[in-house]
Amino acid sequence: MISAFNASIRPFLSAADGSAIRMSVIGVGLLAAAIGVAHVSIGIFAVLVAAVALAAAVATARWPRAMLVLVVLAPLLDRFLIARLMPSEVAGLTQFSSEGLLVVEGIVIGVIGIREGRLRHALWVPSSIALGGFIAVAVISGVLNGGSLTVSAIGLVYTVDAIGLFYLCRVVGYDHRQATASIVAISVGVGMLALVAAGQALLDPNLFGLAVVSGNFGETLRIGSLVRDPNILGTLIGLVVPFALFGAVRAPERRLRWWLTGAALLMAVVLLLTYSRGTWLGIVVGAGGVMLLLDRRVLLFSVALGIVALAIATVMPRNLLVVRGPGASAEAPRFDVVDTTVDRIGAVGEGLDLRTLFVNNALPILADHPLIGVGPGRYGGAEAYESRTPVYDRYDTWTLLKSQRTVDNFWLHILIETGILGAIALIALIVVNCVTLVRSALLSSGSRYVIIAGILAGIATVSVATGTTMLLEGNTVAFMFWFMLGIGSTYGAEERAVTAPSPAR
Repeated sequence: MISAFNASIRPFLSAADGSAIRMSVIGVGLLAAAIGVAHVSIGIFAVLVAAVALAAAVATARWPRAMLVLVVLAPLLDRFLIARLMPSEVAGLTQFSSEGLLVVEGIVIGVIGIREGRLRHALWVPSSIALGGFIAVAVISGVLNGGSLTVSAIGLVYTVDAIGLFYLCRVVGYDHRQATASIVAISVGVGMLALVAAGQALLDPNLFGLAVVSGNFGETLRIGSLVRDPNILGTLIGLVVPFALFGAVRAPERRLRWWLTGAALLMAVVLLLTYSRGTWLGIVVGAGGVMLLLDRRVLLFSVALGIVALAIATVMPRNLLVVRGPGASAEAPRFDVVDTTVDRIGAVGEGLDLRTLFVNNALPILADHPLIGVGPGRYGGAEAYESRTPVYDRYDTWTLLKSQRTVDNFWLHILIETGILGAIALIALIVVNCVTLVRSALLSSGSRYVIIAGILAGIATVSVATGTTMLLEGNTVAFMFWFMLGIGSTYGAEERAVTAPSPAR
């Protein structure tokens, strides 16, 4: 795997003309200039943003796969880092920068796909039938329920924009070397977030000026790293940690297996410190189910590593650099998985947990609109909140939205907005590709098996975890989710032709 990654980046580092390096310097320079000028002149800022878009288009034409990785990682920076550097007048626009980059790359890659005859092949798959069915149901629902055209369009775009990455991956195509390089790059990005989070836990929760949050069930401190949201950080880790887990057992090189074991342990400890129970559930049910199906050795290894991570999270030193004032408690917050989780389960059992209340509140809505729902943008997501949807007035949902904007359940959001038919169509889009990945994993070995099984386990993790979050509507997780599924749909399908021994069970 290491050799494949090295081979994939060698052209960038050894090219005599240094074109890739020069383009990177130009892009970063233009972006830095735009951030600086934004404090002085909005007009010049707009010109520099256009220059950044042009540079991105040129780079996409030359290195489409590398630029797709960039757009996947962009949401980690735009709203969490770049927004803090911008003046207040334009800071809100940064949350759309990753979408803008996706549009630019989508246009360029679409033109390449048409010119080279690959676009039709990329679109002509069973997934498109499922996606077409979902969009059709959403449109019909919006029309029949008399929803605003603007609200319906925005609500639908919030759900399907990231799916464009799935098809862009299919247009450019991925072989083993390219898939490995892309996954490693993304994993390194998430790994850096985990390192910062570990520094918050060990040294200072406010390291680098970062903020932390407290939980509602006795969690003294929840770590969020640069993304600031523990649930986002937890879900990102849930997407990439399966690669480390499968690689630690199945990678062909012994030294690499040790490195991946260390990476998996770091991410497991940080995942525990986020108290992101939705991701914990996703790992156990989603990734655990994939491991049970494909490779029980990886499952046993993961359980053992989880026990070690739990011990480390419980006894590790905390707040080593925190200077406490007179009278302040000298005791640092400790990780407490038992009491906090028992309290959470108790709240669910008593019907007091907010997510349970949302489900109970949604049942009458589903009963009134079972097949095609209430229409896109009218329930559960950010657009429903911003547009003051009348659905919330009719069913008294506003009483539950006193401190948040969404229902914290992506699948509930989809079910109520597009009904049973829409939910089945969107789930089918994911499942049909997962079936392909299972078949491919059973025919693969070595690092190829690690990549395919890791994609499958990551997708399964997030598919379960997003039942407690809305992160498949937000780009930070959704971009990564659909990108990995896109790689799996093209790279994994090719692997079905490879006849290799099935991995040991």
